[in-house]
Amino acid sequence: MPFLSADGISLVDIVMLAIIVFGLPLEALLTLKKGRAELASGKPGVRVKHYTQTILLLWGISIPILVIWAAAGRDGGALGFDLQTGMMATIGWGLTALIAAFFVSQYAMVSRSNSARRQLRDGMAENKIMSNFMPHTEAEYRVFNLMGSPAGIAEEVVFRGFLIWAFSTVFPLWAAAGLALAVFTALHMYQGLSQLPMVFIIRALVTLVYVLTGSLWPAIALHIFIDVINNSTVWRARDATASA
Repeated sequence: MPFLSADGISLVDIVMLAIIVFGLPLEALLTLKKGRAELASGKPGVRVKHYTQTILLLWGISIPILVIWAAAGRDGGALGFDLQTGMMATIGWGLTALIAAFFVSQYAMVSRSNSARRQLRDGMAENKIMSNFMPHTEAEYRVFNLMGSPAGIAEEVVFRGFLIWAFSTVFPLWAAAGLALAVFTALHMYQGLSQLPMVFIIRALVTLVYVLTGSLWPAIALHIFIDVINNSTVWRARDATASA
């Protein structure tokens, strides 16, 4: 196997694949208990610290992938940086719009209804893990929203672009997409087991958008939008003084 190749998977790609598939889950498992305890402590700055660490970790993997891709002389389209045309791409963009509209309607419902806000607050209260992770102050809220763009780009490059490409050198596209989705879902154990089905469903839809369009751009846009609007929805629900 070549150290670096423009035509297929190389030794450097295998190393990156091992880091993502084995290294990241191991790191998540080893730091899970400590991270949850820190977030539960509510100490000033602890959530911003975790948001920052997440960004640094994601870009610490995505940047080497982009460097490897450029050094190997590979086409950026193979990583998903082209805009495709045709019926399937149109369907994918349509699906992107429908998913975005769903989250907009969810935000609108929470904004308008006291009962919807109360129901979401109660749900968050029952899930202490997610409640501790989500912003509690306006400063944390702003940082979380700012985190949406770089996190969305980096995660899509790693878990949609690179992983699906790497797995597809061995498996059919649908199986490669499924394996990448499984890795991504497993890495969200920090949100608690009860959240994993929802993580799986949402990211399965984003994966479908990527497969249909053949492009990372709609997946990146949707990923960022979902993260930001979900944060805004939760923040709105926590505003007990808001009127219907």
